[in-house]
Amino acid sequence: MWGYGKIKAKEIPTIIEGKDRTKAGKTLPAHGLYLVEVKYN
Repeated sequence: MWGYGKIKAKEIPTIIEGKDRTKAGKTLPAHGLYLVEVKYN
């Protein structure tokens, strides 16, 4: 799994609240990606 262990789960709320996308690490372009299904439990 790529990126496993690089950002700890407890850091994610701080990253989101800070609204600084650069803190979340690199992303790849969404070429060919699309939403297939949403499940609510």
